[in-house]
Amino acid sequence: MKKDRIGNKKKWFENQFLMAFLRLMRLVPYELRNNLMGWLMRTILGKVTGYRKRTKINLDLIYPNIADTIKQKISDNSLDNAGRTFLENMYPAQFQAKTKNIELWGEGLVELEHAHASGRPIMFYSGHFGNHEAFRLALYKRGIKVGGLIRPMSNTYFNYHYQKTLLIEGKSGPVFEPGVQGTLGFYKALKKGATLVLLIDIAVRDGEYINFLGMPARTSLTAATFALKSDALFLPYFSMRNPNRKSFSVEIGKPIEHSDPLTMTRAASKTLEDRITADPGNWFWIHRRWKYQQTNP
Repeated sequence: MKKDRIGNKKKWFENQFLMAFLRLMRLVPYELRNNLMGWLMRTILGKVTGYRKRTKINLDLIYPNIADTIKQKISDNSLDNAGRTFLENMYPAQFQAKTKNIELWGEGLVELEHAHASGRPIMFYSGHFGNHEAFRLALYKRGIKVGGLIRPMSNTYFNYHYQKTLLIEGKSGPVFEPGVQGTLGFYKALKKGATLVLLIDIAVRDGEYINFLGMPARTSLTAATFALKSDALFLPYFSMRNPNRKSFSVEIGKPIEHSDPLTMTRAASKTLEDRITADPGNWFWIHRRWKYQQTNP
């Protein structure tokens, strides 16, 4: 009990610090604020949080033979994007006001519009790439509200504020938390014709081992399973930060044909893998994607 009290007190202080930091950053002009946060994550915060070390571990694992200077550039871009994304998403109204003319393109755009017009469920999938909220904003401007299943923050105090930002000022589709009730709610909403998204590059303890960037990684089959059960269009998207670090381009990929969950997830994972290979600095290398190692390959 004493340990729990100490843990809760620590989380309370962490939340107070974060909220004070966010209130202070709100006073800084939007573009300068994002530039500053990108720099902080590339330098001080990247080291303090351990994210710089984690990106190096992941890059050494996946790209053991490329030059350290190239890995350093990928790491810098990834950390910069993570920092900017965090602040952008903490101020959804400002993000929407400042983020204009998002380019929306791709092989699956026509099928997306057809499915939405006909009321067919749409099961989007992607990974931690660029800024996910640029994708939701781009679709909202076309009359499509996108919801999803989200992981709550480990700090329950800060999670209250984080959850409110996910609603993007009323422009979000239904949002659910993991667990029996949340998963059931997600599936029911999809069956009724909702447009939802799941990110498939999260390590899950009981997932299937699927090769990802050349290494086996535990991967959930949930997105493909739900797409099959609800006859939803199974569609990839990639919400990419452009080289100017301020604007975004959203690609809607070619839909994956229905077959079985494992085959579909393998195909989905490959599309994400190809996008990361083409633009590695846009992916969140800070994640512990390969933390569940395969012991019997």
